[in-house]
Amino acid sequence: MVTNEFWLERWQSGRIGFHRDEVNPWLVQYWPQVARGAKVLVPLCGKSADLLWLANQGYDVTGVELSPMAVVEFFGDNDLTYHTEQEGSLKIHTAKDLPLRIVEGDYFDFDETGFDACYDRAALVAMPEDKREQYVLHTKQRLTPQASLLLITLSYDGEQSGPPFSVLDFEVTELWGEWIRKVASEDLLQVDERYQGVERTFYEETVWRITS
Repeated sequence: MVTNEFWLERWQSGRIGFHRDEVNPWLVQYWPQVARGAKVLVPLCGKSADLLWLANQGYDVTGVELSPMAVVEFFGDNDLTYHTEQEGSLKIHTAKDLPLRIVEGDYFDFDETGFDACYDRAALVAMPEDKREQYVLHTKQRLTPQASLLLITLSYDGEQSGPPFSVLDFEVTELWGEWIRKVASEDLLQVDERYQGVERTFYEETVWRITS
């Protein structure tokens, strides 16, 4: 059962195989043209270096993350000073010298709106099937009608041993609508030794975009 406690325990025990130290190359290659200063939302951001990359492009970046440990490690690993405010059940951690903040708490408690773009590398694939529709609807409610989206999903055959969960192409278009487009995909079984030896015939990472 994938609960908040499940994720907090994963961070506590260091079982964070989904984390990458480097900036995601798909982000650098396929981030849509969004005006500098735009508000960018990163759901379930962990301690991703992608947050820094976005802030350094001149965007006003808001990550949302459940784990206090992930938040503290993000600021510590990157030598960033920050201040913290409590807003209801959420803690807002704002960097001092970058247009960047991380909201600590349950993503479904985060109700700010007006975001011009969203970057989802690890959020949709972290959602069990019965939570995906709620997650996408909640995310759409945070965005402006013309917002851009960069979404990265995984699809694989065999046992559903997620998270990360397999999200098939038709599900992505059902959830996000007719404007979403597949822009790239790669079979990780062919290119990443970490996935070899797994009893699957494909393990595909796919990049999707909605551009305003």
